[in-house]
Amino acid sequence: MHDIRHEQKILSLPFGLGWTIDITQTLVALAAAGMPARVEAFDRLRFEDGRSGFLSTPNPTATINDDGTPTERTEDLIVLPGGSEGGVLSLARRYPDLVVVNGKRQRVWANGKQVHGSSRERDATPGWRNVFAVTRTVTMHGGSTADIATRTGLPVEQVEAALRTLGDHVAATERGWEAADFGVLVDWTIAAYPGPGGIRTSWKRDDTIDEQADQLIGLGGLISDRWAAQQAGVFVPPNRLTAFFAQHPDMAALGYEPATVNEATVTVVIPQDTTVLAVEGCCTDDFITAHVIHNDSYADVNTDGVNGLRQLLRFRADLAHDLRWHPGNN
Repeated sequence: MHDIRHEQKILSLPFGLGWTIDITQTLVALAAAGMPARVEAFDRLRFEDGRSGFLSTPNPTATINDDGTPTERTEDLIVLPGGSEGGVLSLARRYPDLVVVNGKRQRVWANGKQVHGSSRERDATPGWRNVFAVTRTVTMHGGSTADIATRTGLPVEQVEAALRTLGDHVAATERGWEAADFGVLVDWTIAAYPGPGGIRTSWKRDDTIDEQADQLIGLGGLISDRWAAQQAGVFVPPNRLTAFFAQHPDMAALGYEPATVNEATVTVVIPQDTTVLAVEGCCTDDFITAHVIHNDSYADVNTDGVNGLRQLLRFRADLAHDLRWHPGNN
């Protein structure tokens, strides 16, 4: 027990070992925010600047002894792994020594403000959809500004603005724009993309998912979710579909009936971010699929699916780059 609690590197193990939490994503988010830390004990982190951090429950103010007196705190920071983003954020603003980490979304709050990750306010920021559309295209295809405009369906001036926003994350080469670091840009695109937004409805029908997918593809839908992930070779149950359309199809006429989110076999989305509909070739985009699964729940099957798509995208980005620059060697 002593060795597990003091030498393990991934899991935070509270007393009794009755409940465990994987803080790998917490450590990744902290490092990305410029606050690298390592596990020092089952409930402690040690930051590179020497400060210690206590891994708290989502109630960091519960520091009262049984006799009513405040407890003495020896840690410099309180770190909330897991990423509650409700009332905890108001606490982060009130207490500058509280660090809130949402590992799943890769967001970090410290010193009373958000210091890393995408913001929920991104919806109000002009051009964020263009940035992610350009990022997906540069990562997988590279190319000139005109090439990117053609693939994304965006005007050249909007592509140029998005490239300026990406800054050092992209580089101009003799063959066009390339990602400065493919792995970093893949991971950022999956984790930071705030979603397509828009209107969504839920439906069900009593036939196979494959039949439903084929029909929706035939109607021009962009297919995502677990079914699309399995088509890409990621081993997840292909039991759900999310279909993006520019205009909502008549689902009742297709034999569907309205369903709850948990009962639905198909979720139809009319996206606010219409760049997700600009897909070259067939009917899916692995970046969007990763986001859809990532955004759904903390279920292990979804985590495995996102990790599989992430590895696949990084491999494809590297391979596509090699083919562009060394076509004769492949």
